[in-house]
Amino acid sequence: MDEYVERLVEEITRRSRENGGTELDTLYLGGGTPSLLTEAHLEKIVSAVSRFHSFREGPEWTIECNPDDLEPGRLKYLKSTGFNRLSIGIQSFQDRDLEIMRRSHNARQAEDSVQLAASSGFGNISIDLIYGIPGQITGEWEENIEKALSLPVSHLSAYHLTFEPGTVFDHWRKKGSLVSVHEEESVKQYRKLREKLLPAGFEHYELSNFGLTGRMSEHNMIYWSGKSYQGFGPSAHSYDGKRRSWNLSSLKGYLEGVAGGEEISETEHLTTDEQYHDYLITSLRTRWGCDPVHMELQYGKRYLEHFENRARPFLESGSLYHTDDRIAIHPDRWLITDHILRELFVD
Repeated sequence: MDEYVERLVEEITRRSRENGGTELDTLYLGGGTPSLLTEAHLEKIVSAVSRFHSFREGPEWTIECNPDDLEPGRLKYLKSTGFNRLSIGIQSFQDRDLEIMRRSHNARQAEDSVQLAASSGFGNISIDLIYGIPGQITGEWEENIEKALSLPVSHLSAYHLTFEPGTVFDHWRKKGSLVSVHEEESVKQYRKLREKLLPAGFEHYELSNFGLTGRMSEHNMIYWSGKSYQGFGPSAHSYDGKRRSWNLSSLKGYLEGVAGGEEISETEHLTTDEQYHDYLITSLRTRWGCDPVHMELQYGKRYLEHFENRARPFLESGSLYHTDDRIAIHPDRWLITDHILRELFVD
């Protein structure tokens, strides 16, 4: 970890000097498990960012945490450093699910971590839950949701379990030791999520995200609204509206590359087609949808006409609908977002 933090600080310093300092809206330490870092490590990272960049007043600072990493001293330090939002990787409040997913915490630790964070002064707590876990039935998923609602949680991200190629889960599925949840059960669990969270005051503002009023993820809204962002560390992505770059995913390659002053990232210059596709992919994940006026101004009349022609059947069927001066996917159709997007893309 010492070497990793040293190289990370080197990358932040080098790139910030090359590109100049900017005013930032948010800071997000996530991907991986930054809650494992020591206070000295976190201090070095935060200092490196703050040395070259300023923040607007009252910025959102988020750090991802595992439940079993949170204890009073660590929480007090995080708060004093400037972190005001926690994203806790709960995944499930049931021990069987956690064992299947090889999580290092148990159900009791999951619940206690949220209570401890709240008692330590964190008023903006987000948790992750996963549905579609093999063997999980709707009733058990409902218990997870109800447990979340009983805790001081202001934001919830719910993701369907996916079997990514090369992962342990994918290997188990191929061997037959894990059987994926039937599609009908997945739909039931998604609908149960909305059925429980919406009456409790949570706004379903993005495909996988729910937040109480004023507690939507400001950082993730930057991605979904197509704004610029900078990423540091292995696999980190950056975007400025015209170009997308990404760092080496190999930890070894990243460490050696930074130490040797080598190029550690690749960059692609997006074509207008790709910019149009990116805009649809991000905006149509949200309840606000896309803005036809923005589309024409940014990409040209040809793209607007293409969108209007392709969108017409979905508007007639109710899969797309008008919301003020924008067009969005109806929440009941969010499960077929990929299908809708394919039809809206330029061939």
